Amino acid sequence: MLQRNKRDFFVFLCLGTSTAFISGIVAVQRIWTSVPALASGETWLHHTIFNYPGIISFLVMDAAIFIAAATLLTVQASQIARNITTNELANAIRYGYLRGPDGRFRNPYNHGCRKNCSDFFINGYTDDDEIAWPPLQQVAR
Repeated sequence: MLQRNKRDFFVFLCLGTSTAFISGIVAVQRIWTSVPALASGETWLHHTIFNYPGIISFLVMDAAIFIAAATLLTVQASQIARNITTNELANAIRYGYLRGPDGRFRNPYNHGCRKNCSDFFINGYTDDDEIAWPPLQQVAR
């Protein structure tokens, strides 16, 4: 059964990345505007770490979430542009239809970045019934 939930997952990653980014900006802005005039010899960083440990720990966790979500978002965007799944990339050596006549990796469903992206963002999925290289379809069988 086809789920066709890749667009939903991509939107989820976009929202997660932007939420982590915005919450980090808001936390830094709150610290920046709430710090009073510093005592002589005290730096802004020293004052912030010792007076706002909760916000600092939040920023550390938020940075980890942002980096993870942004990395996954980038990987998914790359796969959308190439019309390939994570499973196909991980198991390309096992799947004969992902090898050309010369035995090297070749994605028969890649119709070019523009068509792959437009199909994905307009339809929510790409129609993989049409193979870009018909001669390879004969070889894969």
